[in-house]
Amino acid sequence: MLLRDPVHGLISFSGATARLVTRLLDCAEVQRLRRIRALGLAALAFPGGEHSRFAHAVGAMHVMQRYLDRVRTLAQELPPHDRIDDDWAHVALAAALLHDLGHGPLSHTFEAVLPGAPRHEVWTSRILLDPDTQVHRVLAELDPTAPTLVERLIHGQGPIGHLARAVSGTFDVDRCDYLMRDSYMTGVRYGLLDVDWLLASLRLYVPEGSTSARLAVDGEKGLTAVEGFFLARLYMYRQVYLHKAARAAEMMIRALFRRLCELGPEPGTPPVLEDLLRGRDVHVHDYLRLDDHALAEALAAYGRSADPVLRDLADGLVGRRLFKTLRLGPQVDSAEAERRLAEVFAGEGVAPAYLGAIDRVEIDAYTDDEALMVLRGGGRVQRLLDASPLLRGLARERFVHHRAVFPPALRARVSTALADMT
Repeated sequence: MLLRDPVHGLISFSGATARLVTRLLDCAEVQRLRRIRALGLAALAFPGGEHSRFAHAVGAMHVMQRYLDRVRTLAQELPPHDRIDDDWAHVALAAALLHDLGHGPLSHTFEAVLPGAPRHEVWTSRILLDPDTQVHRVLAELDPTAPTLVERLIHGQGPIGHLARAVSGTFDVDRCDYLMRDSYMTGVRYGLLDVDWLLASLRLYVPEGSTSARLAVDGEKGLTAVEGFFLARLYMYRQVYLHKAARAAEMMIRALFRRLCELGPEPGTPPVLEDLLRGRDVHVHDYLRLDDHALAEALAAYGRSADPVLRDLADGLVGRRLFKTLRLGPQVDSAEAERRLAEVFAGEGVAPAYLGAIDRVEIDAYTDDEALMVLRGGGRVQRLLDASPLLRGLARERFVHHRAVFPPALRARVSTALADMT
């Protein structure tokens, strides 16, 4: 099996692995990921950012294959129970491919607009463990325990600790692919990673008093690449994931879903979406009908709604007539800014008030959880925080994204009301 990928180049699988990968790729639940945009509404700010969760899933599986290749060269450093045989390699590759099955329309955006609904990780577990899904049947034919093993790995749990953390951890195959892919597809260069060097410098060690191997990096040659990983993640959040246009669009779709909850059943709403809006239980097979195409059809229908609020929000999202934003100082009291914004709305007779919002996101530049250690000469082990002055400095920093979001017609009034907060 040979695939072309814009980020990784040629991706290949052979033998029994190729047969398993082909069967999993053909599953309806995996093909659905072609209809889920990885960056959600960020494509409204970055025209090239239209790539799918499917492409990311294939990329994450490729990075996992490279990780497995590297671990095989380190087998003699590992206790026997931490070595990866062919069966575990297949489970790991499946986990990397299937880790995002539960994403709803527009990926993480969907979770933001339905805060009370199950998160995508929960839906992923339900899909994998449901005996009626195609992915479950393919995995169960591999081994009756495989669906459960894959589901646990996706949550960072399993008998081989370093493998579980490679699937879901601070430094995992998911992040390695999405940082590079999102950077490439949006046209920015902040998310570029030296994955070749990261893998070449990767080590595994068994801490004193433990019987399980942990991830580490060679301190002589790998530290700079690890620093680059954390810097890339920080820069991508600041420049792409929290871009003002993308956040404004997200505030609009949050308002739209809130309006839907207030209005009751609205023509054009998919039945499964209506159930989610009302907090009803949803079956896995019904949930899997939701994708970006279904949401786009619903937005088109809302553009013909008799309700002017819902109609204007839908038209604005479809036609990219987005709300405006005003940057606020990180020290500004969000509650006071929200109060002033509400006063502007009341004075202008604009309703409902939630059409305006204060958007505050705080990012810790680096948090040391000891998921990845540094190996020095003589077998000495260091935390990243102790080995890297750069990461030590970042650990003291918290970056704040703080903006007021509001309809364009109120720009002058809002700018005046919040002038001393910018």
